[in-house]
Amino acid sequence: MSDELPFALKKGTRVFARQLGKADVRGHITWVGPSRYGNGHRYGIKGDDGGTHWVNEDCVTPEVDPSAQSDGEIGKGSRVRITEGEHAGVEGDVYVAGPTGRFAIRDDDEETYWVERKHLESA
Repeated sequence: MSDELPFALKKGTRVFARQLGKADVRGHITWVGPSRYGNGHRYGIKGDDGGTHWVNEDCVTPEVDPSAQSDGEIGKGSRVRITEGEHAGVEGDVYVAGPTGRFAIRDDDEETYWVERKHLESA
């Protein structure tokens, strides 16, 4: 196992963690170390809920502060509205911004929609 940390996943980084069977976590990394449960790293995250959560690296992604994005730019963490197709009008948050131009949008009911960038606008 390498001692190198993945890009941007260092102490203080704002992250989003999704673990199967557990609540999603948003917060800041407070601890990084090797995982005792397999390859990779494990993170201590001080959640926005005030709790500390221990998460494996494959469940953690950096979260972009929407206020740090320029006007009209859509990226991870942006609030968006779907403009075309069968899900037109649905609003949600971007949680995956794929390199191919497809975005995963999660609405307030935790439903996920995969949408092309051209069918999104800032909400």
